[in-house]
Amino acid sequence: MSEPKIVKNSRVVVVGASDTGISFIEALLSIGYLNFTNITLIAPGGLPHHHIPDKKTNLKSYSTSYTSEEHKKLMLESRVRVLDSRMVDIDRSDKNIILNDGNVVPYDNLVLAMGIQDKTLDSLNYTSYGVDKSEGVVGVQRAKGVLSIDDPYLYSYLSQESSLMQALTDKRRQTRCVVYGRSLHTYALIQGLLTRGVSPHNILFAIPRINCHVNE
Repeated sequence: MSEPKIVKNSRVVVVGASDTGISFIEALLSIGYLNFTNITLIAPGGLPHHHIPDKKTNLKSYSTSYTSEEHKKLMLESRVRVLDSRMVDIDRSDKNIILNDGNVVPYDNLVLAMGIQDKTLDSLNYTSYGVDKSEGVVGVQRAKGVLSIDDPYLYSYLSQESSLMQALTDKRRQTRCVVYGRSLHTYALIQGLLTRGVSPHNILFAIPRINCHVNE
């Protein structure tokens, strides 16, 4: 016979929709005798599968832990609160996190699971164009059209309807795109640009030396 679950109202906040963050939430939701009622996921740009209606629209290499179909089957949107925001500060004394829009999210248990992110722009004192200066980023520069592969709004900037993508696919004028890197994400991004109609002649692939940025 089934037994009623023990209700846990502790405020669990997970920052980052990385494989680690999602698997942590999945583990909590999979405990048969507990019912977690207050889990919040801070996911800048939303959950990964929200941007990829099919494999051809992908701009990054696939996760080795979850496929897009597995993300959808978890149905996290209906089981936890998902906030499309960025954390800019932690108030440890009052157990709050501060978001880029000024909102405050209290927590009892905080898990930081942002994952490994590219630091090339950071080493050059730049931030990705999708990260607004008002979001607590101090002393760094932004340049229009300069995007990190880990920009939370990468898919919005490179959607078919965006002004940037329309410029890259405009056959009346030549707009070049420089892709810098040597990771698997780099090749996936190039494939994604080609799928969106960018001419191969307009893509410049810059491969850094293997020891570049090794100290950053």
